Amino acid sequence: MKKRFYYGLLHKYKNVYLFITVLIAAGFCMGIFLSQYIDHTDITSLSSYLTTIHEVNDTYPAFVNQFFTGILFILLVFLLGTSIVGIPFIAFIIFTKGLQIGFSCALFVASYHLKGIVGIILTLAPQVILDLLATCLIAASAIQLSMYLIYSSSNRERLNFKLLANSVLNDLCIGFVIVLIAAYVKSTLVVELIKLFQLIG
Repeated sequence: MKKRFYYGLLHKYKNVYLFITVLIAAGFCMGIFLSQYIDHTDITSLSSYLTTIHEVNDTYPAFVNQFFTGILFILLVFLLGTSIVGIPFIAFIIFTKGLQIGFSCALFVASYHLKGIVGIILTLAPQVILDLLATCLIAASAIQLSMYLIYSSSNRERLNFKLLANSVLNDLCIGFVIVLIAAYVKSTLVVELIKLFQLIG
């Protein structure tokens, strides 16, 4: 019974991950499309941001800020999963995440041209990879939880919520660890990579 439950959970997760990937890809494409509206203010803002990061010496406040922001984001997505109407909101958040990535990539290229591709690889990619790992895991878990609640409500069938709760809590713990690592990377390694990027002529 447990084997069948976990197999079913993993099997459904594959479909959820596919759904999330499509949403991120669609958001990314939309971000690229919206990049045609990039103006001088956006370019100046990116340049000012990178210059400000370049001058940062104390990384602890940045680490704390990144960590708590990431934790709040994960908890928000998870709480949406505890509602039977949470899936559309989670889908919108994931789509917006993809849109931000696409727009950010386009902004780098618009601001720095070919050098912008290096900027994407050095400064944006490390952040995006870790953010997406946490987002995809928690979003998949939250969507799965919401789907189980819908199924249970519509079929009036009792599910083994103990096993489901254990699975969700495991996902949350892994998500917290990823957020911790991401906060450390953003406040240390990425800062150094931004400094390196600024030195490139």
